[in-house]
Amino acid sequence: MKTSFSIFLAAIVGHGVLLTQSTQGQTVKRIAQPEGVFYYQPAASVFGSEAVWVNPAGLGRFNSSSMQVMADYFDGDVARSWGWVVQADRLSTAFRYLDDQFGGNFKEWVFAGGMPVGGMFNLGLSYRYFPDGPGSYDGQHNWTIGAQGNTRGVISWAAVYSNLNRSKVNGERTETEQRYSLAYRTWQDRLTLAVDAFLSTKTQFNNADFVYHAELSPRAGLYVNGFVDSDRGWQIGLRVNILRQFAGFKSRFSRGGDGRGTTAFIGTTHLMQPSLITRPQRPLAISLAGELPENPPRPVFGRSTIPFISLVRTLYRAADDPSVSALQVSVGPYAGGFAKTQEIREALQRARQKGKRVICHLSEPGNLSYYLACAADSILISPVSRLNLVGLRTELTFYGGTLEKLGARIDMVRIGDYKSAAEIYTRSAATEENREQVNRLLDDVYDQFVAGIAQGRGLSEDSVRSIIDHGPFTSVDALTAGLVDGLCYPDEFKSAAGSKARMQSLGQYMADTVMSDRWEKQPSLAVVVAEGEITSDGGDISPFGRAGDVTPTPMRQALEQAVADSRVKGIILRVDSPGGSALASDEILHSIAKAATKKPLVVSMGNVAASGGYYVALSGRHLFADHGTITGSVGIYGGKADLSGLYQKIALGKELYTRGRFAGMMSTVRPFTDEERSKYYSQLKAFYDHFVSLVAENRSLPSDSVDKLGQGRVWSGSEALSAGLIDEIGGIKKAADFLNERLGLGDAYTVEVYPRRRPLVMLPAAPLVGAVVRVFTGRNPVEQLADIADLPAEGMLLARLPFDITIE
Repeated sequence: MKTSFSIFLAAIVGHGVLLTQSTQGQTVKRIAQPEGVFYYQPAASVFGSEAVWVNPAGLGRFNSSSMQVMADYFDGDVARSWGWVVQADRLSTAFRYLDDQFGGNFKEWVFAGGMPVGGMFNLGLSYRYFPDGPGSYDGQHNWTIGAQGNTRGVISWAAVYSNLNRSKVNGERTETEQRYSLAYRTWQDRLTLAVDAFLSTKTQFNNADFVYHAELSPRAGLYVNGFVDSDRGWQIGLRVNILRQFAGFKSRFSRGGDGRGTTAFIGTTHLMQPSLITRPQRPLAISLAGELPENPPRPVFGRSTIPFISLVRTLYRAADDPSVSALQVSVGPYAGGFAKTQEIREALQRARQKGKRVICHLSEPGNLSYYLACAADSILISPVSRLNLVGLRTELTFYGGTLEKLGARIDMVRIGDYKSAAEIYTRSAATEENREQVNRLLDDVYDQFVAGIAQGRGLSEDSVRSIIDHGPFTSVDALTAGLVDGLCYPDEFKSAAGSKARMQSLGQYMADTVMSDRWEKQPSLAVVVAEGEITSDGGDISPFGRAGDVTPTPMRQALEQAVADSRVKGIILRVDSPGGSALASDEILHSIAKAATKKPLVVSMGNVAASGGYYVALSGRHLFADHGTITGSVGIYGGKADLSGLYQKIALGKELYTRGRFAGMMSTVRPFTDEERSKYYSQLKAFYDHFVSLVAENRSLPSDSVDKLGQGRVWSGSEALSAGLIDEIGGIKKAADFLNERLGLGDAYTVEVYPRRRPLVMLPAAPLVGAVVRVFTGRNPVEQLADIADLPAEGMLLARLPFDITIE
C-alpha cells in the first residue's frame, strides 16, 4: 500500500518519524512535514502569499504586498495551531505554530522569493527551518526550488523540488521530494482543473501520489474549490474577496468522511482584487507641473516621473471609471507644450462628459496653465498670485551682425525659401518669407488658444481677445473678471473643492490595478519615443543618457526590442522633435521602415514633428497630430564657418595645405569658392529631392505639390491635415485606440515605452568631470561654449525647424 498522499502536503499526517516506501526492492526514505494550519493548493496555479509553502515560483507572478493570517479549528479547539505570512514585492516570510496533542509542538519559519524570467515563466526558492520541534525536527531545515510556467493562457505547469539538502531524520538521510503539477483553465477563466503528482527521487512515476483539484469562480471575487487525493481524502473550501481584503476556509476530510480539521484565513493585499462589491467612490488628485516628458529616466532609487502616454491613459481610465467621482487638478509652473496640453484638455473634457466634476487649482499660472485649466468645471487660484494671461509671442534671434563684428562669417547654403534656420547665422533680421511664415503660424496657434479659452469659460472669442489685451491680472482681478471661480491656497484645495471623501493621488491610482490571476500575458503596444534634437551617434558623458537627443543607435535598438518581443503587437512612434542631422534622420527612418515591415506601426506627433522630425515619421501606416502640433518644414540647410577675419583680429596664424581638389572645402580659414559652393549645393539638393520624393511616395502626393508644401514651410497640425501631410487629428491616445482597433486587442493591453532609459547605477565609460557637470547643470561643458550661435558641426546637413515656439 502506498504511503499516504498527505505526507507531501503542508497539512499531512506523520509527526517527526521517517516514513519509508518500498519500490522494486529499494527502501525510499522520505521526510514527513507536520500537519496543520496550511492547506492544499495546486503548484501550477498558486500565486500570492500562499505560494510560500506550495511553490515559491508563484511569488513571481505579482509584484505586490500582502499579509495573511491562518488558524485551525479541530475537535472543538480554536487557534491552537496558527500561522501568518507576509509578502513584500516578490519576497515572503511565513511562520506557523502547530499544537500537536500527540507528537509535540512545532515552530516553523519559511523564507521565500520568486521572480519572473521572461514573459511566461517564473522561478522561486524557499528555505524552511524548524527552530523547535519534537525529535529530529528540532533544528531541521531544508531548501526548495520551484518553477512555474504558462502556455497560451489556458495551461499552467509547475515543478517543485523540496528537501534539496536531503536532511536527516533519526540519523538517516532522506530523499529529495518532487512535485509535478498541471492545470487547465476554461469557461472564460472561471473554472480551473488541476492535478499534482508527488514522488521522491527514487520513486517511479507510476507509484506517485496524485491530487485532483477544481476551483470555480461563479462571479468576480467568489471562489469555491476542492480536491480528492489518491487515498480518497478530500477537501472543500471557499474564498471571498472584498476590495483589498479576503477571507475563507478549507475543511479536510479523510476517506471515510471524518473531519480532519478546518483552516480559516483572512488577509489583505495592496492591489485591488476581483471583488464581490464595487469600489467606493473617491476623488482623484492630479498634479501637473514642469514639462511632460515622453520617456523620463527610470531611476533605481528615488521618485520616477510618469511617461506622458501613461499619464494620458490614466486620465482616460479615470474618466471611464465609475468609482472616480471627481478630478482635482493642481497645476504648478507648467511647460508641457501646446499640443500636449491639448491632449490633456481632451482627457479632462472626457471626464466631464462622463459626469465627473473637474476642478483645477492654479499656482503661478501663465498662458498655457490657464489654457489647460479652462477644460475644468471651475478654476481656483492662490489669493496672492498673478494670472499671466497676455497672449503669445515668438522671438527670433540673429547672430549675423554679432559674428561680423567678431570677424567671423557663417557661409550657409539652404534649399527652400522658407528654410529660415540658416538666417540665424547669416542675417541681422528676418526675410519677408520668414516673417510671413512666423505670423501665419502664430495666427493659427493663437486662434486655437483663444477658441479653447472661449469654449471652456463660456465666452465669445472676441471677448477673450479683449481680456487677453488687458492682462496680466492679479488673483482678485481675475476673479472679478470671471476668469477664475474662487481663491484658495494649495493646502485648502480639497476643502474648497467640497470634497469630504478620502482622496487618491494619481500615483496611487496608477498602482491601483485589479490583480488578475489570468495566465495569459496581456498583449502590449510599444511606444518608441523620438524626443529632442536628432543627432548622430557620439560620445555620451551623462550617466542618464542624453535626454535631449535622438540618435540612430538607441532608436534602432528600441525598435528591434519592440519587434523581438512577442507580446508587442504593434508600435506607436511618438515624435516630439524639431529635427536636426539629416543623415541621422535617414538612419533612423531606415530602422523605422524595417520595423514597420515586421509589425503595424503608426505615428503620433507631439508638440513638434518638423523637418527631420517629420522625415522619420514618414514610414508610419497612419500619421496623427494635434491641432497645435508644429510639423512639415520639408527642407534642408548646411554650411561652414569662415573665421579668417577672426583669426586676423586675434593674430592667430593658420596655414592650409591640401591634397585633393575639394580637400579644403570645409576649412574655416576661407569661404567657399564658387566651385565648392556648387558642389556643396548639389549635395543639399540631392537630399532635398530625396526628402520630397519620400513625402510624395508615402503621402500619395505629386512631387510638384510636395515641393510647394515644402521649401521649408512650417504648418500647424490643422494645416497639415488639409495639405495631406498627416492622416488624422488626435493625440497619442487616439493613435493607441486606432492601432488597438485594427489589432483587435480590446481593453486588455499594456503599453511599454522605449528606449528603456539607463538607471543611475549603470554608468557609461565617460569622463567623470563631464558627467558631474552634466548632472548639476544639465549641460555638456562643450555645449556651454557654443551658446552664442549653436553652430552645426562641420559640414553637417541639417533638416531642422527654423525656430522654436514656446507658449509660456
